[in-house]
Amino acid sequence: MSRPTFDTYIAAYESGLKITKGRYQKIFDSLFSDYYISSDVFKERLELYHELLKSEKKNEPIEYLSKRADRTSMLMNEIRDNIRYNGLDNDLYKFINLVITNYSEDIFYNLVQFFLILYGKKDMSHVTDFQTAYFSELYCALSEIDHNEITFNLKDWEKYKKISRDAYLREQLRYMEIEKENIMQKQEEIRRQIYENTITWI
Repeated sequence: MSRPTFDTYIAAYESGLKITKGRYQKIFDSLFSDYYISSDVFKERLELYHELLKSEKKNEPIEYLSKRADRTSMLMNEIRDNIRYNGLDNDLYKFINLVITNYSEDIFYNLVQFFLILYGKKDMSHVTDFQTAYFSELYCALSEIDHNEITFNLKDWEKYKKISRDAYLREQLRYMEIEKENIMQKQEEIRRQIYENTITWI
């Protein structure tokens, strides 16, 4: 968008006129119709719209983009408040990232659904037969933990240990590969700079 066009949109919006392109009208409404949002939330919405428009995701309805902006702002505010009052808990944010990156897998999807329903964030009218069985088993296990009635199962514990150790080793190997790649990139950058400096001095 050119600067003159942008200025025209601003002037139209400030005058109470409709912006010719409905897409931008809805963006302006999302940014300026709420007088009570903080400057941080406004900045996050603005940056998100900028990135979305820059990446040319024009096939997505603006209402969807607005919801994304609002939910992103809400999540960032929750994280900031949590850090401010409770301190930084790395394990918590590792878990959040784990859920986000693996949400498409059944185990994470159904775990999220279980807690959303349990805490009243979602109704259970569309629970599947599988989820009914899964939720009942999970609730039973968690109830035992709450009431200190849990018993030790050596066979399950050994399975858990093996799976966890294998996963930990895979994760460490992944970190090593990433670190190796980072080192190689830095070395390549240093070689490039040395070469460019050498050419300059010739």
